[in-house]
Amino acid sequence: MRRSFFVMLMLATALFLTLQTASAQLIKIPKIPKPKPQPTPTETTQPAPSTDSESVRPEPATRPESAGAAPRAGGPYAVKPEPPMNPQFLPETLEIQVEHWDYYWKIPNDNHNTSWAPRISFDVFYGGSTKLRYKADYFMPDGSLWFSEALEYRGGFDEKSGRSRVQSESDSSRDKKAIVTGGVFGIKIMNIRDNSTVFQGKFKVNRYKPQYSDARYKNEVDYYVDYDWKLPIGLADVDYERDNATPIIRMWFKGDIANDNLEARLFHNGQQIATTDDGGGVDHGEDFYADKRGDDKSLFWREFKFSWPSRIEFIMTEDLRNFTAYKNAKLINQMPGEYVVKVYYNGEQVRETKFSIGNNGTYADNGIAKQNNLTTNKIILPVKVMGTLDKWNAVNAKAQGFYGNPVNGLTP
Repeated sequence: MRRSFFVMLMLATALFLTLQTASAQLIKIPKIPKPKPQPTPTETTQPAPSTDSESVRPEPATRPESAGAAPRAGGPYAVKPEPPMNPQFLPETLEIQVEHWDYYWKIPNDNHNTSWAPRISFDVFYGGSTKLRYKADYFMPDGSLWFSEALEYRGGFDEKSGRSRVQSESDSSRDKKAIVTGGVFGIKIMNIRDNSTVFQGKFKVNRYKPQYSDARYKNEVDYYVDYDWKLPIGLADVDYERDNATPIIRMWFKGDIANDNLEARLFHNGQQIATTDDGGGVDHGEDFYADKRGDDKSLFWREFKFSWPSRIEFIMTEDLRNFTAYKNAKLINQMPGEYVVKVYYNGEQVRETKFSIGNNGTYADNGIAKQNNLTTNKIILPVKVMGTLDKWNAVNAKAQGFYGNPVNGLTP
């Protein structure tokens, strides 16, 4: 029995010590915090906003563009056309003028007979290196051949635009081809290399007695090519630079007209967006005079060029947006639709024309050039001549057409 009591005492003592040790361990062990869930690879964490003013600004909705990304504004962009290897005749540059002599070679002893012969020049759009060769045939009013001449070629006449000049030869015996009559004469221009006809038409030469000529000599007269037919024809042109290209509208006027008196307003979808009086310009183009003295200003034909370089531009590269000079310019090739040009002379409207910009960011072809077999690289515009500024014959001008070729589609 004593042995049983001793065993029971030992078991009680062991149980007491075990409970004491466990209690002490529970007190010493710190509480382990529950681990936070980690974000998955597809999740993003946003830092908590601080009181710093920069950190509370909203972040952009899109990521910054990389170096190879598309420009923020995007196209379309204007592209300067490359000159073709096959020359393109530009009929709107054809100029037929008269050269005068104060004598007539068939009457050598009479210096009171004024005679004349034609001189021509035109441009070709050309990027080749081979010299071009052209010739011109001139025909009398009855259709008989008057004379022929090989034309001189001036390559790289205007390298910026890719144009080369072709013109009448600089001969010293041209006076031997001169005549003393006016009328409607024919012209035919051929490419000698392939024997192709690049242009065929007519030009009207008027014979008249100048205002200040000596009345005693009835044959002391002057001659001029009638250019009234140019007035209802305009051109939509472009002046190309590196980052931009300026739209230019060309029109012809008759009479002694000064640049400062003209204003051209541009409208897009019925709303005026530019005027040459603010951020634009009016410049001279070609000047054709009716006589060798140039004293009859009612018989002047003058081309004017209207542009709005600080207000309207074609964008060619995104660098244009960084120039402060163009911060107020509208980028016309990214604004498709119809445009109307109204020209005013001292506040009175004297011209109106229209053109369109297509979704491809360039002038929309109205088909006039193609319809009339004109090979120009520009857009031919119908021009409405208004008011009484020009002293011209509209009926004869329409009948004459483009150097004798009636032009369909010119009536607005």
